[in-house]
Amino acid sequence: MNSCIKNYIFDLDGTIINSSEEVLLCFKKAFDLSNVVIDESRLSTDVIGPPLIDIIKLIAPDLNDEAKINLVMQNFRQIYDNDENDISCFYDGIFEFLQKLKRENKKVFLATFKPMLPTMRIIKKMKLDMFDDIYTIDKFGKKITKSEMIEDIVNKYALKKEETVMIGDAITDMTAAKQAGVIGIAALWGYEKNKLKLAEVTGLSIKDIRDLECLKLKFQTT
Repeated sequence: MNSCIKNYIFDLDGTIINSSEEVLLCFKKAFDLSNVVIDESRLSTDVIGPPLIDIIKLIAPDLNDEAKINLVMQNFRQIYDNDENDISCFYDGIFEFLQKLKRENKKVFLATFKPMLPTMRIIKKMKLDMFDDIYTIDKFGKKITKSEMIEDIVNKYALKKEETVMIGDAITDMTAAKQAGVIGIAALWGYEKNKLKLAEVTGLSIKDIRDLECLKLKFQTT
């Protein structure tokens, strides 16, 4: 790498915020409200990250009733999108790191599988007003992949791919970075259970924010 990192694309859940307790609590309420009995041992951080319907299938793999699945989705959205008592929190050091990037005039973007409504609720609640643009799964009125988000950001803002990183805690984030031709950095503090596979996919991984800062300095001096 001959260029320093100038453009940062961040995932949200498991990367910037730890929303696991909040998300799992809302899922439990949604299944209860939908009268769907689940094995509560499946309510673990392992399921967090994919689109909503995929999470429901992970929690309730034997649920094949489409109407019930849609009801769970509807109830979850109603509960989660409007939760004024959200218990999500930042990972240590990440908010300060985001602020530092903006002081250094870096481009900072968000790419998340969350819909726009709960994303903007969290942005407002947690004062995450430093993003140059925010990409959600429904930004364009239809579902988009993480690689499509990255590619659109790169094209819209005329970013150089060798100066752009995608930072996320899921294998989908890393494969999306690879598909889009940008640098993938795995945040090993997040939800992804198979850390070895994550590191293998990306070739670069970090275990905490201090590592991320060191990695940035490494790129700048290479």
